[in-house]
Amino acid sequence: MKQKPTNSERSNLWYPLIGFLIVASVFLALFGTYKIRQHINYQRMITAQKKFEEENNPVLKHERKFIKQVAQPSVQLYRQDHKVLPSIVIAQAILESNWGKSKLYTEANNPFGIKGTYNGNYIIYETGEYINHKHITEKGQFRKYPNLQAAIEDHNQALYDKFLNRNDNITDYREEAKLLQKNTYATDPNYAKKLTRVIKAHDLEKYDQEAMQK
Repeated sequence: MKQKPTNSERSNLWYPLIGFLIVASVFLALFGTYKIRQHINYQRMITAQKKFEEENNPVLKHERKFIKQVAQPSVQLYRQDHKVLPSIVIAQAILESNWGKSKLYTEANNPFGIKGTYNGNYIIYETGEYINHKHITEKGQFRKYPNLQAAIEDHNQALYDKFLNRNDNITDYREEAKLLQKNTYATDPNYAKKLTRVIKAHDLEKYDQEAMQK
């Protein structure tokens, strides 16, 4: 007659299985840690590569440089008079001058498309306008400035007097964009939306926050 295994013998049968399970658990834990580290290293490599490409992309380098050129005097000016938010100034400069590439900017230091004369100086320049909901191209007289600083200061006063209703309590770029649209700074029916898109796309609101800090 076959004898049943004792409790001690049963325990001895479980030892190899328990050992296997422990080894398997350790292996899975180590493998999981390896895969996590591998994923982290891969993400770091992708981030570093993306950063390198962005820093060395000539288009992005030009855009960053242009934003910085307009942002610095715009922030300083807002701290002095609280008239026009820097994000609006930068976004308008980007839209109106195509990132500083327009002839109006390169030859007249006028990145905002402001018409008229400045101390008697002007340039004749072709511009697109919306007349009766139709887009047309016509020549106009635009202000010619000695430098970017003069253009920003003149633009600042012109917007405050004619388009922002002399309101120096606006702290939201969306509200300023809507006022410019309402008071026809530009004839483009989507002008306010374009400004806000540019501001969001390039995180220009941070310059408003910087200017408002005491």
